[in-house]
Amino acid sequence: MTTDLSKKLIRTVSSVCILGTLTAAVAFAAGESPISIDKSLFSQAAIFPSKLDEIYASQTSTNPSAPSLTEQTGADAEAVSAADASVSTDVAAPAAKSAASAQADDTPAESAPPVSTPIYDLQTNHPDIAYTTKDGRPAGATIYTSGCCPVSVANILRNLCGITDATSENMCALATESGARYDGGTDPLKMLDAAAAKWGGFTYQYSTSMDELQQCLSEGGMALAHTGGATGGATGLFADNGHFVALVSGDASTITAVDPYWTENKWTGNEIRKTNAVETDVHGVVQVQTNAVGNACDYFYLIRKA
Repeated sequence: MTTDLSKKLIRTVSSVCILGTLTAAVAFAAGESPISIDKSLFSQAAIFPSKLDEIYASQTSTNPSAPSLTEQTGADAEAVSAADASVSTDVAAPAAKSAASAQADDTPAESAPPVSTPIYDLQTNHPDIAYTTKDGRPAGATIYTSGCCPVSVANILRNLCGITDATSENMCALATESGARYDGGTDPLKMLDAAAAKWGGFTYQYSTSMDELQQCLSEGGMALAHTGGATGGATGLFADNGHFVALVSGDASTITAVDPYWTENKWTGNEIRKTNAVETDVHGVVQVQTNAVGNACDYFYLIRKA
């Protein structure tokens, strides 16, 4: 579980990096993404790899082959079986404020009409598929331990847009290849940029507004939501540390969330979950009170079919 020290370091580094908006915008412009974005509309809150290395070095795992402590589930492990106790979700990925619309490249998207019956995958379905950076970091990380962001994006693109190639495995491979995967988690903006360049067919927008989220859902869109764990009045709702979920429908009272880190006992593991959410018959699909989602999540990527 991320220590208080590392949380302070990450917040401090992120704050410093936000001041470097122009530098980050230039770096972004140097990339290969075909998406045209007004660089003045956003700032890239990136954590430099050297600082990440410094943070990780201060949190040596008792098992050198295990994922970094910054990715471990922490208190959530108490709510699952002993065999799952070391499994984790991603820490907060660097966020970028953008109103980017995805532009497809010249390659036709391999898509089909959205399925009438949603089919959602879970990161916990993939304990043996590695999910690391190109350099193989962190050692031992799998889709199960660290794939909440790409699996959530896969669930959205397959069900909202009918992009059948957007499987969890393909999305994780795309994250690694594009550099969205770093050794502390997954950068959601790079993930969406890469998916838009590959398949197209959708738009996405960074937001911290619950009004904008509810409007997106009411219009038939979906959202990639991030929680830092200890947030507002809903600490520990989706996770006790950084985690991504897909929000697939909702209204002013209830939002349907797909939690990729589903385990049999997770949603009865603390009072916040028992008070604010009800599990459905579909593994990972949870009905959550809308105000609790607002309290638990710190930002969203609002995704609409183009």
